[in-house]
Amino acid sequence: MTPVSAIKCRSYERDIVESAVRKAVGLLGGMERFVRPGERVLIKPNMLAAKAPEKAVTTHPEVVRAVVRLVSESGGIPSIGDSGAIGSFKKIAEVTGIAAVAQAEGAALIELSEPEEVTGAGTFRHFEISREVLHADAVINLPKVKTHGQMLLTLAVKNLFGCIPGRRKVQWHLNAGVDKSAFAAMLVELHGLIKPRLSIADAVVSMDGNGPGSGRPRETGFIMAGEYAFAVDYVLCRFLGVEPFKLPTLKAACDKGLFPENPAINLLGDFSAPEFAGVRDFSLPPGTHLEWTIPETARRFLKDALTTRPRVDKGKCKLCLLCAQMCPAKAMDGLDTGIKINYRQCIRCFCCQEICPYGAIDIADGWLLKYLS
Repeated sequence: MTPVSAIKCRSYERDIVESAVRKAVGLLGGMERFVRPGERVLIKPNMLAAKAPEKAVTTHPEVVRAVVRLVSESGGIPSIGDSGAIGSFKKIAEVTGIAAVAQAEGAALIELSEPEEVTGAGTFRHFEISREVLHADAVINLPKVKTHGQMLLTLAVKNLFGCIPGRRKVQWHLNAGVDKSAFAAMLVELHGLIKPRLSIADAVVSMDGNGPGSGRPRETGFIMAGEYAFAVDYVLCRFLGVEPFKLPTLKAACDKGLFPENPAINLLGDFSAPEFAGVRDFSLPPGTHLEWTIPETARRFLKDALTTRPRVDKGKCKLCLLCAQMCPAKAMDGLDTGIKINYRQCIRCFCCQEICPYGAIDIADGWLLKYLS
């Protein structure tokens, strides 16, 4: 049985977070089970953008601090690294509070910017992964629990996408196009190459709605940990009231024979607490509950009608043009009247929604998808 632990955590106060992380990891055998003395350990939080911790966009710095301390106590040499979606890494680290944690705890802060080619053994034969990730002795994965326009939720497996440097992430979106299953399969194979030893999810305050960058912070009150990222994601889905195999990465893992339809998971910690009955009314991106039930041939033929798509709120848009610059399909143009999206070119990767600093891009259903809903 695969163990997953959950500990109640109602605050980001330092002592409370550290206690919850210690208990969650302790139930799995303690950090010394995952880190040996002298090992170089890369801690991978979510550092999507330069957003303050209370926005629930990035992994909270106190969760990062607690993990750095546990690694150090186990004799490991901790570093903190990610590749943000937009803006300078230095600014992201400062605004999120992670730079201050790195300095106070004596951990190196690393931008995952140097690619190294890796040959995959599955469908995808070629990856460029951060050299710092590949040369670390161990990777500890710290996802922030959030919704995601393309992947429904961004949890433990999706968080590893940040191990691909810079704009190479955009290229993967372009390669996958509108085929979410192909992108999910890539993420599953990427997980297999990185092999994180431990995943610790920040679900103290999560994000629903227009995630991953502009949604609503939701108090969910838990730290969750597991050595197998797919099992952590499965349990998180159940907690959030989401059918687990609606999550594209879990479905892809199941299709590849890497995760069973009926997993045997040993639930440890506070799973019996009334709070773990689940989150009520957790708001998902629109259309995701139906889109996966539509045959692929129909989705290709009726792309505009049967898929969700990005939509610009002109009242919030500041015409900074970051969305147009980041769009892998070059489907966006900045005009005097606002951003124009060419939906024939748009591949529905939602990179624009992810990086918009003003929350001016949300998700709209195609007309037929809206009717079916």
